[in-house]
Amino acid sequence: MRPKVATPSVLSILQRGLLLIAAMLAMFGWCVMTSRIMSDMHPIWDLASHVSWHTWLALSIVLLAASISLRTSDEEKRLRWWHRFIMVVPPWIYLTWVCSPWTVLPFAENDSNAKGLKIMSWNIWCMNKTPDQVVKLIEGSNADVVVMVELGLDQTPVYKQLERTYPYCHWIPERSSRGIAVLSRIEGTRFRTIDLADQDMPAIEATVPETIAHSSFHIIGVHTLSPGLRKRTLVRNRQLQALAEWASSLKNKAVIMGDLNITPWSPPFSRMLHQGNLADSRWYRGNYASWPTDLGFLGIPIDHALVTKGTTVVHRSVGPLAPDSDHRPITVIVK
Repeated sequence: MRPKVATPSVLSILQRGLLLIAAMLAMFGWCVMTSRIMSDMHPIWDLASHVSWHTWLALSIVLLAASISLRTSDEEKRLRWWHRFIMVVPPWIYLTWVCSPWTVLPFAENDSNAKGLKIMSWNIWCMNKTPDQVVKLIEGSNADVVVMVELGLDQTPVYKQLERTYPYCHWIPERSSRGIAVLSRIEGTRFRTIDLADQDMPAIEATVPETIAHSSFHIIGVHTLSPGLRKRTLVRNRQLQALAEWASSLKNKAVIMGDLNITPWSPPFSRMLHQGNLADSRWYRGNYASWPTDLGFLGIPIDHALVTKGTTVVHRSVGPLAPDSDHRPITVIVK
C-alpha cells in the first residue's frame, strides 16, 4: 500500500505557520534588543536582557530556516522568507555581540581533578525542608570553601553538622533570604562581615591563607537583591558596584561567589566586570545555567564565580538537581 503524501493544502498551511512563527520571533528579537539598549533609562527594561541567550538561539534557528527556504521555496514564498531574513538579521547581529556565543565553547582548561582552591557556592533556599540532604551534598563535594546563600534560621542547627568537615566558619542565619554562611576547612581562614552598599544584606569576606596547592585568596560570599520593577533593581545595581569596588581595592587574588541575581548579558554585570577588573569563570567552558533547576540547560546563569585578573581558573561546573532548592550549586577551582 502506497504511503499517503501530504496534500498541497497541508504543506501550504505548514509553510504559513512557519512564516508566522518566524515573524513573531523576529519581532520578539527586536523587542529584546530595544529593551536592552534602553536598560539604563529604566530598570524595567533590564529584565529583557536575561532572555538574550534564548532569543539569540531562536533567531539563529529562524535564520537557518530562512536560508534553507530561500533556496527551496517557490517565488512567492521565497519573497516572504526574504522579508523574514531581513527582519531577523539586525537583532541577531546585536545579540551575537551581547551573548558572545563563542565563549560557551569548551576551549579553556576544565579539569575537575586539578589541584587548587576548590570553592562551592549554593543558594540552598531559606525554607529548605531537607537540610540533612544539603549537608550530605556539601560534604560530598570535597570543596575547600563553601558559600551557603539563603541560610535559614530554623535549619542552621542541622547545617552546623558541617563544622566537623569545615571547622572554620562564619554563620549569619536569617528567617528571610538574607542569611548567609562561609565555611572553610583551611586552617587560618579569617572572616569579616560586609554590608554591601549599606542595604542591610550581609556579605562575608573570607581570607584564605596560601597552601601548597594554591595562593592566598580573598573570597566574598554574596547574595544580591533580586530585581524588580524599579527599587529592587537599583539596589542590586548598587550592590554590584560595591562588589566591583571591593575587588579593585585588593592587591591579592580574589573570588566573588554567590547568587548575584543577574545574567552575564545585563549591562550592570558588564560594568561590574570592567570596573572590578574581573573575569567570568564561565568563559570558554560553558553556559552553566543554575536557575531555575527545572529548566536544566534552558535556565539562566545567575549564580556566579568571578575572579580578579591574574587568577588561574582550572575548573568550573554546575551541579545536578539539588534537594529542595530552585538553584543548582556551582563549583570553581582556582590557583
